[in-house]
Amino acid sequence: MRMFVNTVKEIARRMVGHAGGVLLSKKIYQQVLLQRRNAADCLAAIESAKLRPGLACIVFSKDRPLQLYSLLHSYFEKVRSPVPVTVIYDVSDEAFARAYQEVSESFVGREVSVTFVRELNGFRESLLQELQKIEVQSVFFLVDDIVFIRPLDLDWAKKLNPQEFVLSLRHSPHLRRSYTGNAKVAPPMFSNVSFAAGLLSFKWFECGYEWSDPWSVDGQVLSTAEVRVLTRISEFKAPNSYEVALKAFNDMAEKRLGLCYTESKILNLPINRVQSEISNLSGNISCAYLLEQWNQGLMLDTQMFDNHIPVSPHEVHAVQFKMRP
Repeated sequence: MRMFVNTVKEIARRMVGHAGGVLLSKKIYQQVLLQRRNAADCLAAIESAKLRPGLACIVFSKDRPLQLYSLLHSYFEKVRSPVPVTVIYDVSDEAFARAYQEVSESFVGREVSVTFVRELNGFRESLLQELQKIEVQSVFFLVDDIVFIRPLDLDWAKKLNPQEFVLSLRHSPHLRRSYTGNAKVAPPMFSNVSFAAGLLSFKWFECGYEWSDPWSVDGQVLSTAEVRVLTRISEFKAPNSYEVALKAFNDMAEKRLGLCYTESKILNLPINRVQSEISNLSGNISCAYLLEQWNQGLMLDTQMFDNHIPVSPHEVHAVQFKMRP
């Protein structure tokens, strides 16, 4: 039996070697992860010294001005103590660029700033530049097909230690399905927390799919210092590959508690797909059609979700429009 195992190991080493890789034992692999984690922690500690308590938001968008407007509208409608928002966007042509300019003008003069940054040197370079401008300890990302569906006060989240907790705006005990994974998923065990009403804690990685995704760019509060470091040392081209790159560091979040509300605060509406990196499930409403609706003065009717309780972080719903205010 031992001879068989050794033979299998030798075959595996040769196969991996031919592919340009190295076969590591579990012990050595764990040592490599520990060394990488320690290096990232040291770099993040240096970054943290430059930051003050607070929270910032970065939104990723491409060819979705109507959806982006609907997200920002719902953000200012539902969120108390909002934080500054930076929108990093890309467009296919000048028709979309004009629409983004109109979206930008719609949110001038709000209680916090909404800054629009067009990708000119690629997504990675734009993201690195904007992350470097953040002066507060926490950041959360959003994508443009998300909407806020419940009232939310971000004041206490500005003071949350992101190296102890990962707050998710999309999770709740009601989630029973993963749309992107096309699977039923039972939620983990929850515990009450004392420092915020209506908040629950859970262990990341106790269950699969979105319950094992602490680095999601769909509304999870992360450490700015860590995000800066991991972004700087990772290779990616667009938001999807960026999220994949962050997930490679899941081991750094193993001991952090997840936090969520009793009801999801945001919902992702995958009515279309604008990227080609990953073949995510989505609807097929074209961006060109939605641009036409934007030019007619319309937005998504997000109020239809005011009493809706999501059972998945992503859900497909019949699209309803209304006139923009």
